[in-house]
Amino acid sequence: MRRALKLVALVACVTACIDAGDRSRENDDAPVPEELRFGGTAVVGFLAEASSMNEFASNDINSDELQSYVLFTTLVRYDEDLQLVPYLAESWETTSDGEQRTLTFHLRHAVKWHDGAPTTAYDVAFTFDRIKALGRLFPRAASFSNYDSAVVQDSFTVTFFLKPHPGFLDPWSFTSPMPQHILGDVPLAELQQDPFGSVSPVGNGPFRFVEHRPGDRWVFEATTDFPEALGGRPYVDRLVYRIIPEPTTMLAELMSGELDVYLGVAPSQVEQVESSPTARVLRYETRIYAFINWNARRPLFADPAVRRALTLGIDRERLVEAVRYGMGEVAYSPLPPYHWAHNSQLQPLPYDPDSARALLDAAGWVDSDGDGVRERDGDRASFELITNSNPVREDVLEIVASDLATVGVEVIPRVLEAQTLGATITGSDRDFDAFVLGWGPQFEQNDRRIFGCATPEGLFHWAGYCNPRVDELLDRVASLEDRAQALPLWFEYQEIIQRDQPYTFLYYETRAIGIKNRLRAVEMDVRGTLINVNDWWIEPGSRRQIAASRSP
Repeated sequence: MRRALKLVALVACVTACIDAGDRSRENDDAPVPEELRFGGTAVVGFLAEASSMNEFASNDINSDELQSYVLFTTLVRYDEDLQLVPYLAESWETTSDGEQRTLTFHLRHAVKWHDGAPTTAYDVAFTFDRIKALGRLFPRAASFSNYDSAVVQDSFTVTFFLKPHPGFLDPWSFTSPMPQHILGDVPLAELQQDPFGSVSPVGNGPFRFVEHRPGDRWVFEATTDFPEALGGRPYVDRLVYRIIPEPTTMLAELMSGELDVYLGVAPSQVEQVESSPTARVLRYETRIYAFINWNARRPLFADPAVRRALTLGIDRERLVEAVRYGMGEVAYSPLPPYHWAHNSQLQPLPYDPDSARALLDAAGWVDSDGDGVRERDGDRASFELITNSNPVREDVLEIVASDLATVGVEVIPRVLEAQTLGATITGSDRDFDAFVLGWGPQFEQNDRRIFGCATPEGLFHWAGYCNPRVDELLDRVASLEDRAQALPLWFEYQEIIQRDQPYTFLYYETRAIGIKNRLRAVEMDVRGTLINVNDWWIEPGSRRQIAASRSP
């Protein structure tokens, strides 16, 4: 057998996760032999399209997960204890002289690209060189800011030269090497738009690409010769990632059996899924926090006291209960609770409209004409609050508008299509007032890209925030490998961010996933939703067969 069945753990999971009233689960305690777990098609539904399978271009969490766990292999990955373990790299070693570190990866020899070419150290070095050449055009360039250069020692050994810093392995947990033999001749200026990303991606992971219908689905099939050392051949034959932007439609398809997994069940739908005899709900804490970004380039948001007043004027406890149905907790720090440096000694700013009004008065924003909206120097305390089409976020807009109206601030809610929102908030002119969004930081926290003074035009530097002390702290923690030394600096950083409020942190998100009972062994946690997709299996008597054209 390629895997230990771990029957006790499996039975415990099934017992905990499945509705006790589901008569189809009466034989859960009966193990299904390994050889009978192979086959069938698992269909996963999500609200938004994955932007690309091109590592050089994608900047959304859907793409990241499909790349890291489905189509490609990362050098390392996090285990359930959030410790980094080997994956494509079977081992690594480091040396350090205090000023410079070397990091040498030894790659597994048996991993092949899906066109048959071997995956080698040249692919890793090529990927790194292109990332460095793209600079700020690469969405996660800051993650490699401490890396200087790479040297290929042989076909399966590559050495990196970098400055010592904590989390130096972390970038390779979410960055998948790309195939040099396919992309090596693509000019740098064309690399991010190459058809490889959405038309013809070639991976080396547990599933191979079959087809992509834009706005509708991505289809993958099991890599039958995927190395045993990396988990071996997935149990399901096919994995279909469907894009269904309407939650009502998503729920209906889960209930009817068209979907096996509904990623991101709307909080208002959870009870309905839980009451179904054929589906269950899996809850887990995510890395995501929801926030309001205040554009400090606008006069209304330039003063930290005003941003603090806006936070005090929003009833975030009620917001969590009303729009998240209690699935989450009020946020107050950019380091979510799972992070080792999360400052639990901080408390969320309270809902305090009186204090909000006092701060706005002191800042010179007063309602001099009695129309209910404050003014200062001819500017009205009125702004447009935008987000993407998402039922929860749309409700957030309405609650925030209602709350802030009571303190004399006018909010104009506006919902944009996701791509329009992305273009608006990342455009060079930053032509927006404020927006609601979610952010999922990597395990190695690198907040310089969102709050650092040195990167005001960076892709994710939406807030226009600059505090030299924050820069000092972020630069310092990026060089300290001793957590005991870094912890008080991380704490101070979080205290400053709470004081300055470049964001209003709304809530840390607990996520609900709808899963059809026929799909088994599904695990999800802060690492993501596809962390053990290789191990998903479908009960032999309830498998579907979906015809789909095979890509060349």
